[in-house]
Amino acid sequence: MSSQVSVAPERLLSLRVSLNALRRATRLYMLNHSPRAFLQASSFLVRKAAGRIPPINVVMAVTYRCQCQCPHCYASIEGRSVGRELSTVEFLSVLNQLKALGVLQVLFTGGEPLLRPDIFDLIAHARRIGLLTRLSTNGYLLDRACAARLKRAGLIHCGISIDEVDPSLHDRFRMLPGCHARALHAFAHLREYHIDRRMLVHTSHAKIAAGLECFVELAKSLKVNSCFFVIPYAIGRWDGAYQEVLSEGEMTSLRRLLKYRDVAIEFPTPETNCCAYDKTILNINPMGEVSLCPAAPFSLGNVCDKPLADIWQCHVSALRLESRGRCPLNDPLERERMRAHCASVLSRAFIDAS
Repeated sequence: MSSQVSVAPERLLSLRVSLNALRRATRLYMLNHSPRAFLQASSFLVRKAAGRIPPINVVMAVTYRCQCQCPHCYASIEGRSVGRELSTVEFLSVLNQLKALGVLQVLFTGGEPLLRPDIFDLIAHARRIGLLTRLSTNGYLLDRACAARLKRAGLIHCGISIDEVDPSLHDRFRMLPGCHARALHAFAHLREYHIDRRMLVHTSHAKIAAGLECFVELAKSLKVNSCFFVIPYAIGRWDGAYQEVLSEGEMTSLRRLLKYRDVAIEFPTPETNCCAYDKTILNINPMGEVSLCPAAPFSLGNVCDKPLADIWQCHVSALRLESRGRCPLNDPLERERMRAHCASVLSRAFIDAS
C-alpha cells in the first residue's frame, strides 16, 4: 500500500507535464497557420510508425557572437568561436535537410541570433517549408521594428532570458547595462505582434534557496505565455564546475514549480530521460558541427562533410545510453560515456567514407 501511495504523485506529475506540453504544442500549431506544418507533422508520425525516428526539435545556433558575457554560458566552450560560420545558402540547405529528415521544429539560437542580419530570411524559409519556428534571444536587439520583421518572417515563438528579477543584478550577471529593461520591452513588442512568449530563467543554488516564485509572478505580470527554468551545466565557462550542479533536493524544490500550469523545467521528474538520449533533439552549431544538444561539446560530424540524415542515422542506431533525472554532462562518468558514443559515431562515419 505504501509503495502505491508514493508512486501516485509521480504519475500525476508525469501526466500534468505531458498535458501541459501537449497544450503548448497545440498553441504553437494554431499560431503557425501553415498547412505545410500540419503536413510535416503527418510525415513525422508516418516515419515514426515505420520505425524511423526523426528528432522533434533541432537547435540551430547561427552564431556564437553575443553582446553578453554570462558566467554560465555553454556557447563559450573553448574553440567554439573559432571558425567560419555557415553562409546563408548553407544554412538554407541545412533547413531543407531538416524538412527531409522529418523534423517538426527548429529553434534559432546562439550566441545571440539577432546579430545575424539573415536571421529573418532563415526563419521565413523554415516556415515556408513547414517547420515550426522558434527563437531564443537575450532581447537586447528586439525592438518594435525587429518584432514586426520577426512576425512577417513567420516566427511563432520567442524565448527571452531573464536571469534576475532585479534589473541591476540581471545586467551585472550578463555584463550588459540596460539588458534587463530591453528584455522586458521585447516581451511587450512580441505580445503586440501575437508571437508566443517564454521567459527563460537560469537557476542556481542561491535562486532556489531564495525561491523562484518571483520569476513566475514576473512572467504573469508581463503576460508571458510560459516560464522555462534551465538547470546549470558544468560545461562552457563552468566546465568541470560540478559544485554549480543542482542537488537532488534542489531539483525537488524546482519541480514543485510545476504546480503552475505555464511552468516548464528540464528533467521535470526523476524518471525523465535526457532528451538527447530520448532521440528527440539535435544541435547544429554555426560551423556546421552536429552534437547531441546545445550544451554537449562532442561532435557527431559536420553537415559540410556528410548529409545530416546520415549523421542522425549513425547516431541513433548506435545510441545505447540513458540518464534519468539529471543531465549526463553534470556527471564525470556519464560525460565520458557521452564522449565515447560521439567518438564511435565519428569513427564509423570515417570508416564509411573511406
